[in-house]
Amino acid sequence: MTDKGTVLDGKYEILKEIGRGGMSVVYVAMDLRLNKQWAIKEIKDDGSKDTQTLLKGLEREANILKKVDHPVLPRIVDIIQKDSKVYVVMDYVEGRPISEVLKEQGAQPQELVIEWAKQLSSALDYLHSMNPPIIYRDMKPSNIMLKPDGNVKLIDFGTAKEYKIENNADTTALGTRGYAAPEQFGDAQGRGIYNTDARTDIYCLGATLYHIVTGMNPCEPPYEIKPIRQWNPALSSGLEKILIKCTQPNPNDRYQSCSELLYALDHYDELDEQFKKKERKKFGAFAAMVALCLLFSIVSVTGFTGKRNMTNEHYMSIISTGDELRYRGDYEAAIAEYQNAIAVDSRNEEAYIRILSVYTNDLDNADKGLETIASYINSNKQLTKNNRLLYEVGMAYFDMRSYDASLKYFRMINEKNDEYGENAKHYIAVAMIMSQPNPDYEELAVDLAEFESNNAGMPIGEAKFMNYKILGMVYTRNINNIEGADESAIRVLTSALEDLTENGNAISNTSEYYYYYNLYLISAYQSVAENSEDTAEAEIYYYEALTCCDNVLSQIDKEERATIYENVLISKAEIYAALGQHANAVSMFKEAEGLMGENGQSVYVSHLRFLYDAYKAKDPDVSSWDAPDIIEVYNEGKEIPGISENFEWKALVNSLQPLLNRVPETPEETDLETSEDADTETDNSTETIQEE
Repeated sequence: MTDKGTVLDGKYEILKEIGRGGMSVVYVAMDLRLNKQWAIKEIKDDGSKDTQTLLKGLEREANILKKVDHPVLPRIVDIIQKDSKVYVVMDYVEGRPISEVLKEQGAQPQELVIEWAKQLSSALDYLHSMNPPIIYRDMKPSNIMLKPDGNVKLIDFGTAKEYKIENNADTTALGTRGYAAPEQFGDAQGRGIYNTDARTDIYCLGATLYHIVTGMNPCEPPYEIKPIRQWNPALSSGLEKILIKCTQPNPNDRYQSCSELLYALDHYDELDEQFKKKERKKFGAFAAMVALCLLFSIVSVTGFTGKRNMTNEHYMSIISTGDELRYRGDYEAAIAEYQNAIAVDSRNEEAYIRILSVYTNDLDNADKGLETIASYINSNKQLTKNNRLLYEVGMAYFDMRSYDASLKYFRMINEKNDEYGENAKHYIAVAMIMSQPNPDYEELAVDLAEFESNNAGMPIGEAKFMNYKILGMVYTRNINNIEGADESAIRVLTSALEDLTENGNAISNTSEYYYYYNLYLISAYQSVAENSEDTAEAEIYYYEALTCCDNVLSQIDKEERATIYENVLISKAEIYAALGQHANAVSMFKEAEGLMGENGQSVYVSHLRFLYDAYKAKDPDVSSWDAPDIIEVYNEGKEIPGISENFEWKALVNSLQPLLNRVPETPEETDLETSEDADTETDNSTETIQEE
């Protein structure tokens, strides 16, 4: 087992253990360079046959996953060998296996299962389309992670293989009985193992979906896959037909590709017997309906329009009530009102977007908001075609750096849509690059320049202001990766503020954009100032950054958004330090420390680093420093929970040891009730104070 706080390869700090198997341990680790979490699987190479088999599986998994780029498939980004151990660095997938969901909740709703089936079919189709094709071979509920946003991720590629068409048979039986296709373990007569291909994965997926939608495990008695409506008559006969075809013993009788299966899943209701009966009835009644429609068309249109207008008025009245509650700060009540609006009209996107905005901007819980909205989208087919809602959800994921998730929603947008389709193309291009473990920053710079040019020609509106925000965000996040990114960010965000000043009345959330534009400008101005060779010019940019800091602080409540408030105060402190205004810098650090209390780990680290750098610049010999302010910050900071595990804090404390070793331990307090000397000293001290 690897200790918490261990740093692997100089960049991956082990945070905690999250899983353990017979021969491996899985940890969450922080990438200290990218500020991103990864999962790390540790295997001790003891030379045993079992371990060698596992390592070969991991090597196979790594070779496969380093080639993929699909939102349902994880990535392996690094393999490290150290002290007879092998560490595999891969995507950290939040959520839990569907096998656990089944144990707790039983069979899952049909609409959800079909949505998951489409995602998994798309991933398998992607693998099968690679050159050479990849056959997964171990689909089962425990290998499917259900993420907080309601989507799924496929894990564990240890049994996957590259398909070679000239092979007549696999040499090893791999897979999980019950979910595995017959050819993975031999034919009905046990005569060897067939060559597994794409149709093998289709069988495994069908068996897995059968378990999820019925709650009946094919690995347990009666060890068979029955028509799903024998377990639940309410299930669709169309879905039943799809699963029966997927799980045919003979591969030739199954769907021959996942593309074919995807089409069937998209039209499962058309295979339903009830659907067919309805279609026949519709056709029989068509002639009569034509006459009736002609007779009542005017009355019907008028009545429908009036009813629809009444619904809209009621809907917007509820939305207004929710807005008023949100303005007062009663966020839970506001969400409840927006949910009431959804009950009135589930097709209108306004309520969904407002719910997401409350979670993201007011409650600082974007994960919860996205999970809520994703569940609405998964259960309502009409919402999967609402370009504006899909765009907002994609943007929220993009803002959180969950680029894989953002890609899913941007790709659902109709690219022919004038308002959102063109923008979605730009976001897809940027998100695809940013989701890579080693992004091509030159390509990203080209895409951003094209995006910026396209946005400049757009009419004033919500989409344009959102694009300004994202362009500024991406440029500032890549200041160290893209040449001139800081200057590009200033150019974009300055234009954004000018447009906002002139046309802010065109949108409803002007203050929110003002806040974000200034927030990103802080980093951009700081970067330009730091890189400037002209002292006077650098000073101008630093003061611009200070102005942006004050603009941000004026827009937010320091109690509700304490972390952001703290970060801006730290930025102000760093700027004052660069300007040589030591007292102002210390004042900012102390204000942030007072605000954050026990949650102020990052501010104490920044404060200690600032003081260390200031003393170091005057005298490199730490042992000679007379630094009571450093001692004070160290003593206060070491009481913060978890700070002793902070990599930077530990490094600073280590560097300060020559100073800290000179400071005597604070003696424990003497029990005044049992010590006459203490009583005497206390009395004398009191008299002295009174005399003074």
